[in-house]
Amino acid sequence: MLLCPPESLPAGPAVAVADLQSLIQRREAAVSTPKDTSSLPAHPGLAAAFPTGLRAGVVYSLTGSTSMAMAMLAGPSRNGSWCGVVGLPDLGVEAAVDWQVRLDRLILVPAPPPLRWITAVAALVEIADVVVAAPPSRLSDGDAARLMARLRTRGATLVVTGPWKRAAAVVRATTTGWDGLGQGHGCLVRQHLRLDITERHLQRSVSLTLPGDR
Repeated sequence: MLLCPPESLPAGPAVAVADLQSLIQRREAAVSTPKDTSSLPAHPGLAAAFPTGLRAGVVYSLTGSTSMAMAMLAGPSRNGSWCGVVGLPDLGVEAAVDWQVRLDRLILVPAPPPLRWITAVAALVEIADVVVAAPPSRLSDGDAARLMARLRTRGATLVVTGPWKRAAAVVRATTTGWDGLGQGHGCLVRQHLRLDITERHLQRSVSLTLPGDR
């Protein structure tokens, strides 16, 4: 079952890990959006899930929906932030378009070698306010701690599509239904999700529709 693709989609720049430093040098001057030291704006469609926005300088652990990861990029992106995606070579850019993510400020590193994953993410948080990344199978505690320290220093948010030790919030997405598919044919146009969010030892559950009317 596939979401209906748009006829033509522009893509953000796909870059190799080795090219990230030069990309940072060229684009750092273009990052003009002032940072809030405590939070980043969430898309209005996620207001029920993140009423105070996304916390800056922390890691969110997200499972169950890549589209939800794109939704979490959308608020900062619409506000002018640079965003990055690491380790998701099969990312459907249409999911980003559905949430009005600015593709001209979206940097893609589709498949970094496992040993360069930490390098790619650490480099991206130098210029991006939000980075979505699929974690490698192995990551040392030391590397994870250094990355989290850099996030705090830069005020960037990392959304990891998998488990993460000491994540500030755990977001579990469960699909509860689809709209648009009938009689065994057609396109899936809306996904209904339940989000179970654990943050600061508190739990909440929210129902959302992706992409939905925005």
